[in-house]
Amino acid sequence: MMGDYTVVCDKSFKLLQSENRKVRKENLDKLLTVVHDENFEESPEFMQAVKTFVYPCLNDGSEACRESAVQLVRTLVCDGCVEEIAPIVFVIHKRMGNISMLESSEEVKLLYIQLLRDIIKNYEQLIFPCLDDIVSILTKSILDSCPAVKKDSCLCAAELASATKTRFHMVAELLVEPLLKATNYHQSAVRYTAIQSLNYVIMYSNGKQVPEVCSSISNRLFDQNVGVRLALCRVVSNWMLNLPDRYSYFPKLIPFILTAQVDDHLPNREEAERLWDEIGNQYINENEVQLKEKLDFLPDHLNHYPPNVKRPNLGCRTLVTREVLKLLPVIIRELDDWKEDISIKSGQLLCVVALNAENSVIQHLNQLLTAMTKCCRQPDHVASNHVRRAAEIMSYFISPSTYLKFLLSDIEPHVGHLIILSGLLKNVKSIELSTHVKSIITFLEKPEICEVYDPLFKKYLLQVIEYVLVACESECQEFSYELFKIYIIVQSTTLDQFDDNFIFKKLINMCEPKTKEQLFKTHGERLLNELNDSCDSWVVHSPGREVLDKIALDAEYVILSCYEIYRQILTKTLYNLDKDPKFLMKMLININTCVDKDIFNDKQLWQILSGIIFPILTWRPGKTAESLRAASCLCAQIINKKFTCFDETMLNLSFPIFLALADDNHCKTRAYALDTLHCLICAAKSLNKLNADTINNVTRVALARLNDNPGNTRFKAINLIKATYTQPLPNDYMVHYEAHVAQLYKTLVIFLDDQDIQQSILDLLKDLSWMKPEVLIKHINVNVFSHKHFAQNLMDYLSDNLSQISLTNTE
Repeated sequence: MMGDYTVVCDKSFKLLQSENRKVRKENLDKLLTVVHDENFEESPEFMQAVKTFVYPCLNDGSEACRESAVQLVRTLVCDGCVEEIAPIVFVIHKRMGNISMLESSEEVKLLYIQLLRDIIKNYEQLIFPCLDDIVSILTKSILDSCPAVKKDSCLCAAELASATKTRFHMVAELLVEPLLKATNYHQSAVRYTAIQSLNYVIMYSNGKQVPEVCSSISNRLFDQNVGVRLALCRVVSNWMLNLPDRYSYFPKLIPFILTAQVDDHLPNREEAERLWDEIGNQYINENEVQLKEKLDFLPDHLNHYPPNVKRPNLGCRTLVTREVLKLLPVIIRELDDWKEDISIKSGQLLCVVALNAENSVIQHLNQLLTAMTKCCRQPDHVASNHVRRAAEIMSYFISPSTYLKFLLSDIEPHVGHLIILSGLLKNVKSIELSTHVKSIITFLEKPEICEVYDPLFKKYLLQVIEYVLVACESECQEFSYELFKIYIIVQSTTLDQFDDNFIFKKLINMCEPKTKEQLFKTHGERLLNELNDSCDSWVVHSPGREVLDKIALDAEYVILSCYEIYRQILTKTLYNLDKDPKFLMKMLININTCVDKDIFNDKQLWQILSGIIFPILTWRPGKTAESLRAASCLCAQIINKKFTCFDETMLNLSFPIFLALADDNHCKTRAYALDTLHCLICAAKSLNKLNADTINNVTRVALARLNDNPGNTRFKAINLIKATYTQPLPNDYMVHYEAHVAQLYKTLVIFLDDQDIQQSILDLLKDLSWMKPEVLIKHINVNVFSHKHFAQNLMDYLSDNLSQISLTNTE
């Protein structure tokens, strides 16, 4: 068999020199078939012929021939038949390693790289002389446009580093830059392979490239591919565990492994935490002498520690403490980065650093708190959630004495400061906070803090108070009024959750008896006095006005017990009618609320009505003044209905005002005035103080209102006329004012044809017919009415009444 192969091979080798590429291709394939045969045994003569005739085909002008030649040589290399690799590497370098790459076929380029990988695997000792050429090839092929070539080239670089450990450091730097570029390639498989290859290239380099590599691959922390991020974590961990002179590179490497612990993918986080723990333990073992004192005396577990969180080992904590002065400035800078994903990662990294550094972060605390509060100024920013979490972690390790001097002195009235302050107070120790309760409450009581309208600001302000109460309830007892004041100012516009709040319940528990009413009674007078002192400057959205609304709505007993203070507030706020009409309206609504609660006696009601409401009812020009009069008139109507009894003075002062208001331009004012006049008429009759002039004046304005546009005013006017002329009337009224009654009948009869009120007019005329039925019947001519049945109905009613009167007189 061997002889047959020799003849075939000799012939094929000679034909490889043919000018016909098809002949060359066929004979290369024949040779490949021969060497694949299990009975074939290579000989020195055969390998010499390969070197003479096949190696040149690696640089053949035909792509097909080059491809077959590479496959043939790969087979021989893998079988260990080749004794000299330099000629092979030389040809590949000629095709791929020069400045202008000759090889254009992606398939052949891939085969060349695979051939190089086979050489590296099988001929480690022979590749040293060719090291420069191989590196030259790889620097070009790693940057090739073909993904498969790039990937295999990266693998080849890693294998070359492992195979030439002792000398690789001389050429490693040349491969770093191409590999770094490959880590940014759009295919994740290539990025993954490039990072894995960098592991070996850096491991067997002189290490000088580590800073450059770390800067370039930091973007891969945000890679969309989970596997790429995990590969980076493992590579960095390997460097930290095994790289020579690794400690000098820890400032660059530690941020990577810490950031990996906040990866979005749980398995990645768990792997990063495991590797970080391993790094810390190795650091302990390697520095046992220096850490002996800490190992002997520092506890492994702390009683005051974040729940459900494993404390990093001493090595991890020491490493972060050593580097915290370098880590924090970077975090501070990147928290404000315009790229959201960078600021988010920085916030997450801050949580890990805070957990590992513990109280060491105080060295940069001022700048750190400034950056944290700035980040949380936009609470909808995702990074703010992580920064808040970092503040909560820091609260376990940093004393309030350290951070309060920053936050309470330089705080601005925006939500970011309160978010961080509440986070720092969430897990504070009671004994550490107790001496600062006064300064915190004094600070929160400032108007520029507790009177901020922003709902989110209020939320975190209450959260600060809640955490202070939880930690130091007994110390807060002394400041119960200040806490009550802050709470009611903050919650005055949040009435739905007022009573259910934790703070409110704690404040009630500070009273005796422990009731809401007692809480308001205890602090109400002092609060009203403070409102009285500041009410001159109130506007519609002033917190003081909203607090007064809250008291009127939910704690009227405070106003009952402090009526004089309340009246002074009303006098000061409502004396100037040139103020914002919306504000004046709000104050009138406040009065209505209190009046509806039935807390005032008649004297107090009259003081409010005559001293505060009547001046507002004075006519002033303009639409705004009209609306204000309408609101005031409604308030006056409500007050009048609450009087249990009237006196003559009250009636004499009230009638002229409301008679005038019944002619006001505003329809609502007229309606409210008519209702009030109705109330006054009934009161005057009950006191027997109704005189003829009042009757005639009321009748005049009521009849005028019958001409109003369709609406409630006309019906109110009808009811007012009915109440006015219902028995009894003054004794001499019918004697002296018969003509007035006749005119009343005549006017009312006209409205029997008004479709909107004709039924009410009919009923009214029937009710008023008792005065002079014979006069009324004279004014009714059925034939002149469009709706004759109403007039006829009235005629029939009057005829029956007159007949009964005649029969009675006859008898």
